[in-house]
Formats: sequence, structure tokens, C-alpha cells
Amino acid sequence: MRTAWRFSLIALLLLAKSAGAQAVDEKTLRSEYIGQVLTLRHFYKGDHLKFHSDGTLDGNAKVGPWTVDGQFTAKEISLSGASLEIKGRRISVVFDAKTKKPEPSPDLTADQEAAISQLPEKRREEARAFLRERDLDVKIELRSENPSQDEVSSAVNAVFLAPGESMIEVVPLYWRKYFAELEGVPDKAPEPAVSAARFVKGDGNVPPHQVIYPDPEYSTAARVAQFSGTVILDIAVDSTGYPADIQIKSPLGMGLDEEAVAAVSAWKFEPARRQSVAVPVTILIEIAFHLH
Repeated sequence: MRTAWRFSLIALLLLAKSAGAQAVDEKTLRSEYIGQVLTLRHFYKGDHLKFHSDGTLDGNAKVGPWTVDGQFTAKEISLSGASLEIKGRRISVVFDAKTKKPEPSPDLTADQEAAISQLPEKRREEARAFLRERDLDVKIELRSENPSQDEVSSAVNAVFLAPGESMIEVVPLYWRKYFAELEGVPDKAPEPAVSAARFVKGDGNVPPHQVIYPDPEYSTAARVAQFSGTVILDIAVDSTGYPADIQIKSPLGMGLDEEAVAAVSAWKFEPARRQSVAVPVTILIEIAFHLH
């Protein structure tokens, strides 16, 4: 009797394990992912991306701004053996003028040929290539031919942020204070290399003055969408006149924030002075983007 009881217990355990690892079907996947906005952990460009189950990219791809290449809406999903495929369209992100919260921009589609035709010849192909990459096909190779729901979810969450996961974990350092404030969480960014106080006028204080300040480039996404506005950056200028820390204070979206950061990173200042002594300070800089 004891032997029979033991075999019965083993059979029940195997049955429970089999039920827990039940293969997922496409109907379940569609209900979970179709129509959802998914955020890539790495903002890879391109219209076809292939990943391993641990989230590593199969092949090479350039990384772009998260406001252009980081998010897409899932429109189709299919599972064939150990291969999961999600098709959708990328979302460009802009920021509400009052709240400065991110929101999807109007869809960028090929019917914007009129705007593209006004670009210089070199820019036209860049713009057309950009529009082609708005449709995105993501393939994820799973570990087994008959994957469970847990295995599929684990692989998807290795490629995309899990629901409720903070953007702070994936954006560049210059975005982190913005998202810490937006999400109401402590700012865990490393302390800047230079400790700088906010510049205050008066008492003989002289503000920093730009002496080298190349203009930013205009992002392809913003140019195609005829999008313009002003980015505000919070910059620490060290006592030698170089930007020591840059944070996005008031973003614009569509890749213009990254262009602003790239430009200001190359700026050179006459440093701020207090009683004729050069000192590090933090200042706000406005970068205006206007199409001509």
C-alpha cells in the first residue's frame, strides 16, 4: 500500500507540474498584448529586430532616442514553435505644453511626402527611410518549442519593460531626474562629478557666458512632422567653463531633446565668477527649434 501511495503522489505532482507549464495559445497572447504600447529596453532602430530569450539582440542595430525609437503599439502577434513574433508601429512621443507629460504624437505616415519633398535631396532619403522604420517586426526566439505562459512572459519582459516598470531603468542619465520627478520616486542617479550651486544674480556674481556654442541638429522625426518648440536644459558649468552635468528640465520630444543635449555637450563657457573667482554653477538654457 505504501508503494502504491508513493506512486500516486508522484503522478499527482507530475500532473500538477504539467498543468502549471501548459503551453500558451495565441488567443491568450492576443488578449494580453494586442493594442498595448510596448517600450523597448534598448531603443534600437530598424524595421526588423530579432532577440534571444534573455533579451539580447541577435545582430547589430543602432540606438536612437526613446521618444522616437523606444515605443511601439503591438498590432499582430503569432507563436510558431520556439519563435514569437510581434508586429506593430512605432510611436513618436511629444510632451504636453502645460504638464510636460509624454504622450503619443499623431501617426507619422508616408502621406507626408509633401513635407519630405521640400527637404534637401540628402535629407529626403533619410526621411523616407525613417518612415519605413515606423513599421516594426520583433521576433523573439524562445527556449522551447512548446513554451509556457511564464516562459513567453519572461522573454517578452526581457525585451520590453514589464508593466509598471520605471523608465528610469532604461533612459540615458540626462533623462533620469525628469522621470524621477514625473514618477514621484527618489532620484538614484549618481552624484555629478562637480558640485555646483544654482547661479544667483547680485553681490558681484557674474553668470557664465557662452563662447563656443554650435547649433543643434534637427531630428528627422521632427522635421518630417514639421514639429518645433523649445527644450529647457538644466546645466552644471564647471569652473573651467565646460558642461559638467546636463539634465532635461522641460522636454519637447521627437528626438529634439537628445539633439539639444548633444549640442550643449560641445559648448564652452566663460565660467561664472564670484568676487572675480571662477566657480561652478547650475543654469537653465533654452534651446529653440524652428524650421526655416
